[in-house]
Order: sequence, then C-alpha cells, then structure tokens
Amino acid sequence: MKATGKIIGRLIVGCVLACCLSRFTFQTFAIEGLQVSVQATNVVLSWPSDPSETYIVQYRNTLNATDSWQTLADYYPAFSNTNQTTFVHSNQLSFSTSFNENSSESALLGSAAVMRMQSLPPVPLAMPADGSGAGVPISIYPPGFDFSGFTIFDTATGESVSGTGYVKSSLSQQTQLSQDVPSPSDNPQPNGGGSGSLSAPTTGFYRVVRDGAHLFGITNGMTLSGVVTIPVEVANASGSLANISLIENDSPVPDSSSKAQPFSLPLQLTVDTRQMANGTHQVSASARWDDTNGGVWEIDSPPVTIDVFNEISFLNWMPQFGELGDSLLITAQSAHTDADWYIDVYDSQYAYIGTFGGHTYDGNIGVVWNLIGPYNEPHTNDSFFVFVVSTVFNTGSLAQNLDSATEAASPQANSDSTWTIAPPTYSDKGDVWSGAGQWVIVAQHAFDNIQDCEYLYDELDGFVMGASGAGGVSPSPSDGHAYALHFGADDPQGDNDWAAFRQALYNPLSRNLVYFGHGAPNGLGYNPANANRYITAAEIANTLHTIRVGQTNRHAYRMVILDGCSTGRGTLPESFGIIHQENVPGSYYADASLRPSAFAGWSADKYVGFLEGAAVSWDHIYFIQLIQEYMALGNGIKTSVNIAGGMPQCQWVMSSQFKIFGCWDLTFWAFNN
Repeated sequence: MKATGKIIGRLIVGCVLACCLSRFTFQTFAIEGLQVSVQATNVVLSWPSDPSETYIVQYRNTLNATDSWQTLADYYPAFSNTNQTTFVHSNQLSFSTSFNENSSESALLGSAAVMRMQSLPPVPLAMPADGSGAGVPISIYPPGFDFSGFTIFDTATGESVSGTGYVKSSLSQQTQLSQDVPSPSDNPQPNGGGSGSLSAPTTGFYRVVRDGAHLFGITNGMTLSGVVTIPVEVANASGSLANISLIENDSPVPDSSSKAQPFSLPLQLTVDTRQMANGTHQVSASARWDDTNGGVWEIDSPPVTIDVFNEISFLNWMPQFGELGDSLLITAQSAHTDADWYIDVYDSQYAYIGTFGGHTYDGNIGVVWNLIGPYNEPHTNDSFFVFVVSTVFNTGSLAQNLDSATEAASPQANSDSTWTIAPPTYSDKGDVWSGAGQWVIVAQHAFDNIQDCEYLYDELDGFVMGASGAGGVSPSPSDGHAYALHFGADDPQGDNDWAAFRQALYNPLSRNLVYFGHGAPNGLGYNPANANRYITAAEIANTLHTIRVGQTNRHAYRMVILDGCSTGRGTLPESFGIIHQENVPGSYYADASLRPSAFAGWSADKYVGFLEGAAVSWDHIYFIQLIQEYMALGNGIKTSVNIAGGMPQCQWVMSSQFKIFGCWDLTFWAFNN
C-alpha cells in the first residue's frame, strides 16, 4: 500500500538516530582446528576435513608482506577414510620445539589459518641444481659430501649459491660447509671466499586453505537478520583474485558489497538482509581470478541455505530521488500483515522533520512524499534523507487521526512494536542531462580465429541503426557497423581504439552503452593488466561519480547492454549508476521522480564459437539480433530477451543467464532526453 498525504509532526521520545543497527559479525578463522606438530625432523600439519575438498598448503619464513608464500602442495586431496587430513613437511627441523598460534593477520586472499613453528638451530637446504628434487637440510649428508650438482639455499635471506666446490665439514656443528679450495674460513660465501654461514630461519609460518571459494561461519538452516558480515575463504595458486561477491540464482545478492582489488583482510562480504525477502535463500560466494595473459578462473562456493527474517524489510528500495521532479518514494514490508506503521523523516542534518503513518493489512508500507514538511516548508534542497520505520501490531487503529497537523503519540513501550533505520535516500538533482542521450556502441575484434567471425562483429548493427536516430552514436560507426576495438598485442591500433572508447564513454552526452567483447565482473576488456585496453568498474564509477551514492556531479547511464562474460556478476550496474535490483517497477521510478534505467549482462561465461578455429555460435548471434528486433517493435528490454531466448534458433543460448537489472519495461527510445 502506498500512502499519499501530508507529513505531520510527531512526539519523538529519545534520540532515535543515536541508535545504530547491530551488526551480526562472525569470528574469522579459516581451516578451523588446524594443528601443527613435530615428528623427528618433520613438521606435521593436521586439520578437520571433508572428503570432497582439496587444499593449498603453503609456508613462509615470516609474515612480512615482502616475504612470499611457498606452495608446498596444491589440490591436495582430503583423506577419504577419515574426517582428519594430515600433511608432512619433511626434514624441516633438526630438533623439535613447537607451539600453535591462530593468526587472523594473513590469508590466502581470505582468512587462512596460520601456524607458527619455532625452529632451532640454523638449517640451510641443498637441492638438485636441475630441479629434479626438493630441498633437504644439509645436516643429513655425511661429512665430506661433495655438493657439486646441488644448489645451496639460505632460507633466512632467500639467497642461493652453487654447490660446486663445497663439501660437508667434519665440525661438530654439522650444518656447516667448507669450500674445497684454500680459504681462511670453513664457511661458504656467495661466489666463494670470506667468512660467514648460511642459516635457516628461526620461525616459520604455515597456512592451509581450501581450493576455490567457501563461505564459513554460516551453516545450513541458520537464520540471519539485519546487516551481516560473512567471512569468505578463497584460494587459487595461479592468478590474482579480481572479484568476489555473494550470489543467489547467479545474481549478486542486494547490497552484498561485491569486492574488487585492492582487498583488505580478513576477506569478508557484508550484506543487508533487510533488502532480501523473508524466507529461505540459497547463497554462494563467487570468486574470479585473472592472470597476466588474460586467462581467468571463476568458481562458486558450495551453496549454503539460510533463512532470512526481519520484522521490517526494504525490498526494491529506491536509493535516489528528484532527477525529474520533487518527490521521493519510501517503501517497506512488515513481517506482520496487520499492523500500524510510522515513518519518521530526518533531513541531511539529521534534524527531525515529521512523520507519516497508516495501517497495513498485507504488510506493504509505502509513501510518496512531495518534499513539503508539516508546516508547508520545502525540503527540496536537502542532499539526502533518513527514515526510521516503526510498526505496532495487535493494537488496533492508530491512537489518533494522522491527517491532522497535531503531534501523534509514539508507540507505547509495552506494546508489540519494532523500528529500524532505512537506508538513506539521496538527491539526484545534480545529474542534469544537457541533451538527448548518446549511444556508445563498440565491438572488440578478439575472435578472428573463429569461422565467420565477421557476423559476430556485425551482431550489433540493429542497435547502431536505431541509435543513429535516437541520440547519435559515438565513436562513429564504420560502414554501419559498431566501432571496432582492434585486438592483439602486435596491433598498436588497439590502444587508439580503446582511447576513443574511453573518451566516448565519459562524454557528458553519453547515456547508453552497447558492448560486445571480453568482459568480467570487474570490468571490460581481455587483460586487466593492460590498463590501456581494459576499463575497470572502479574506473567507471570514479569517472562517472556514481559510487559513493549521492555525489552532486553524478553522471548516470540510462541503458547498458554488455555482451561479455560475467559482466552481470559484479558492480558494473552500480558503476553506471543503475539500481542493482531485478524488476524495479516503472511506477517506482515515477514516484521517486527518476528516469528509468536498465542494465543487461551475463551472469556466467558465454560462448560465441565452438572449438579453436571452428564455427561461430549462430545461436548467440541470433539471440542478440532478435533482442534488437523486438526492442525495435516497442517491447521492453526484459520482454525482448525472453522472446529471443525462446526462439528455436536460440536453443543453445542460456538466456536465463542474461540478467536484467533495473526497469524491465524500459524500451529502446523511452526517457532518452
């Protein structure tokens, strides 16, 4: 139910805004129960395990950021006949002194358990110079042993020397070496000569992390409420973690705070469960790693089934208002379907303005406010507003007539009632359009190895034709086709193409984007390491001033269609200033005085060809072309996607993975001026 009416004054008991939402925070560990022990000269790690899991085991001398982790094992399988797995790091100690210590300082881009091992005395390592074997302490070799053909490694300093010319000393300290050449010392130096000794570290640190991505601290059947911080454990021995988010049905959970580089430790995701419907949800952590040659690894964690319950929820919350006029929309849902409700309004200085109130019989609460206060004073210049929503249930009608301008009594302390602070709502008046929204339409020519690749690059021709008469196209199309982004390190034209793409993307007139090519949750392009040919979500947000919300020089986009892998899994919608929710009703935009907007992107990798050098995926081409045809007929973007995905020539396309956020009913031409 949406109410329209006059805001009234209300007696406020206490300072409501002095309270804050409690945060349900889980303790951060990783492989819980990791133990370290010593058996003779070996270090033995053991931890509780699941037979379905594999692990990365790593070691380093210190916890200094400059000290790199050494991978001892990757995809190390859990023991199948027990719930405890062990790993033996052989010949690490000359005698055993040890203790356990959990540390939350470090993580394998997550929150890995770290164990510290006291190690005495110094033990340099010898390893075959040809790399055919692992390093072992020189103490196990007999006096007089010739280390030619070996490399001597000093684990304390990271230095190594050739073992040629070195032999084992017969001194009582059996970790010493001597050169088989005249020398004033029995101890070796890099490149020979001088005095000194190779020494082992006095401390060492181990960590064990499950391969892939995992949520921990939450379990199946757990009930979550309010703002929740969920620790995440991720591990991949190759590549660099690029993005992580909390997903449900292949889409980011609302307000899940998807994260991209740089990451802070411990790694965790924050979700406002008040923006999720009450009931059962199945959530996973989705992680993506990039490497320097453009390869990617993407994996979802095993799902966890949770129950969400909040007395007051904020589904389809409108975070902004006022782009087109002087009104905003407040919506909420009460877990009690038969309840009185109040919405206390505070301005950007946190000063109380007034209160709306009413009764709901279905749990829905809604108010459209014209920014006029209880005494007819305007509030059109406020940059944001804060709302405190409270409900009173099983108490009958409101205490007094809320249509009057008199103050209403607050809910009685002994009644069944609840209240919560809604997310802020920010003014969008700073986003002024200076003309019709221009279209940026580009195609990355990265698939020349596929037969009939030219049809892939031409799949956007319908958008180019339609946009030519609806705001214009930039960069200028070539022969009616989307602007080409040349591909390949040996083609310098690619740098110029991406520079033109950037210039068009950030032009104040540009309000629409259609992109075909490589993509990721955190950006557009093939290789994130090549800044000249990759545009990150963070760059887009910083340049368009869309994150943080509420900036006065905001430049939001109206329609974004990204035909690139996993572009619907990260923060790209927010970066373009589009509400990251599915199916926001058009009436909500109208009530909030906002221009409707929509974002389309894939929630998984897509396939535009089959096998190296083989045939193009005609199903994919037909799918994109049919979307254009049905939008040209006046259908909304979601309807067009649904019709195209149901056509027989698109049967091999997973159209359900082409996610639409924002307004599903937005057509190609509407609200583009």
